[in-house]
Amino acid sequence: MRRRKFIRSTLLGLGGAPLAQTLAAGGALPGNPFQLGVASGDVTASAVVLWTRLVIDPDTADGAMPMANLAVRWEVAADQGFRTVLRQGEAIASPTLGYSVHVELEGLEPGQEYWYRFAVAGYVSPIGRTRTLPSAQDSPEMLRFVTASCQNYTHGYFTAYRHMIEDQPDFVIHLGDYIYETSFGESFRSHPTEEAPKTLNEYRRWHARYKTDPHLQAAHAALPFFLTIDNHDAVPDSDPEQMKLRAIAYQAWYEHMPVRGYAGSGQNRFAMHRSIVLGDVAQICLLDVRQFRDPIEVCTGSYDPSYGFGNYRQRCAAVFDESRSMLGVNQSDWLVERLETNQAAWNVVASPGPFLPFSYRVEDEDRRYIGAWDAYPANRQRIADALLAAKVGKPLILSGDVHSFWAVDGSQTPDADERFPLLEFTTSSISANWPPQLAQPVTDNLPHNPQVQFYDPAHRGYLLHEVTAERWVCTARGLESVTDKDSALTSVGRFTIDDDYRLTMASREHGSAGAG
Repeated sequence: MRRRKFIRSTLLGLGGAPLAQTLAAGGALPGNPFQLGVASGDVTASAVVLWTRLVIDPDTADGAMPMANLAVRWEVAADQGFRTVLRQGEAIASPTLGYSVHVELEGLEPGQEYWYRFAVAGYVSPIGRTRTLPSAQDSPEMLRFVTASCQNYTHGYFTAYRHMIEDQPDFVIHLGDYIYETSFGESFRSHPTEEAPKTLNEYRRWHARYKTDPHLQAAHAALPFFLTIDNHDAVPDSDPEQMKLRAIAYQAWYEHMPVRGYAGSGQNRFAMHRSIVLGDVAQICLLDVRQFRDPIEVCTGSYDPSYGFGNYRQRCAAVFDESRSMLGVNQSDWLVERLETNQAAWNVVASPGPFLPFSYRVEDEDRRYIGAWDAYPANRQRIADALLAAKVGKPLILSGDVHSFWAVDGSQTPDADERFPLLEFTTSSISANWPPQLAQPVTDNLPHNPQVQFYDPAHRGYLLHEVTAERWVCTARGLESVTDKDSALTSVGRFTIDDDYRLTMASREHGSAGAG
């Protein structure tokens, strides 16, 4: 690792603080500071981000940590017993960044397992496992990964992660809503308060509460994650009046995630979009659909708040403005270039929100979900055009946000103006509920939307993807009960895309049983 890169990754946010004045390498701490576990993420064929955050008491504003910069030792090994240590060094955990540690490790071998751990003041962290991606020149026989989203701590346990580990994916793509700012009236488990977080310390307490879930901690220790944000993670869109709060939310999110791209403490910029290259099998473009999007609230006409909580509305003329964007100009240009120059067998877009159209018919009105790409049709058209213009790669959309499982064949959309010959798999939530006010309008309108080949509103869970150059198999893995720590898991749907780019559904299968 270059020293310049190492210094940036460990001192980000310290500013001009005199390091020698407060640095403590082996001083006493009043308790074990590894209460939030360890994690890895943003992996490439040669690099990874290793993470931990030092917290003695997750429920306190400062984590019960001393106001000092702490030198944290880290090790990376070729084996779980650390008999062959490959890299080691020190990273700085500072109060400025909530005592979080991000080690951006480079120069690794492609397609290899690594183990890592941290140590400070005589305490040693749990051991984490990570795995690099195959090189761009590799031809992996099979890739396995998971898409997940939407975990509300107050709605249930994160039991899905236990089954996810058992499925042994190479990595996890988390499509946003890692935290929720409110319980929406649920009380199975509690947030730190019933008031939404407004300060940096409040956001830190929220994230720390989520990270105490043992299933989530275990998944982070076992699997590398790619992560992006959605509306509950931070202030949505680019409202000038909300920029201070958004900067706070972004900082807290960075402090708790194994990611790179953060501009620094107090900044309101975050490079979140990624291209995940999986040899010659797949390219996955992971999007940031919140930081640069034009506002949702552009139609000033009346709407019915009792129908879908007001989320399903008519589209006014402003929605169809050619300049209106979900991604912003720079990210859209980047995405189009990546899609059109793809060289892998699969050309994939991973979006927090649903991409393909869905129409809600209410009397003579055509309503759409304002949080989906239906609210940004011009930007969607440009991306669809790029996917279809690509000379190499079968196109595919992976999405989340709507707390239910969907399999959609865009070629079956009734309206020719919105008929895209693209396939989309939408994952359900890890725990966030899908109440009847949101679910029933979808069920009622399935006859008007034959492009939806599968819809399951009943199960929380994730999508497991098993991919070769010739075939994509997607399995919807659903919990029997999100309020049961030992809940069994069922494969509620299994879908195959072969070389002919035809979506085939298998019959319902049954998966792993609950813990005995």
